[in-house]
Amino acid sequence: MFDWIHAQWQVFFGLGLFLAFIPIIAVINVKWKLVPRKGFLQMSTTLGLRFFIGMIVLIYINILSLLVIPAFPISVPFAASVVVLFAILIWG
Repeated sequence: MFDWIHAQWQVFFGLGLFLAFIPIIAVINVKWKLVPRKGFLQMSTTLGLRFFIGMIVLIYINILSLLVIPAFPISVPFAASVVVLFAILIWG
C-alpha cells in the first residue's frame, strides 16, 4: 500500500548519491587527466557523463519496477540498478 513512499526514498537517495559524487568525479577527472572514451554506450563519454547516464538508469529501473510489479520487494530492483550503474561507470 505504501510502496510509493519507498520509491520516493530511493529516488531521493539516488539524487543524493548523484549530488555527493559529482565533486568527487570532477576531482578524479582533473587529477588523472581522463579523456573521453568509447565503451558499450557507442559514444564518446567522460566519467561524469557515464555517471549521469548511470544515475538516470538507476532511477528509471526503480520507477519501472514499481509500475510493472508493485508487490515486488524494493531492495531487489535497487540492488540490480546499482550493479547496472557500476557497469556503466566501468565499461560504458
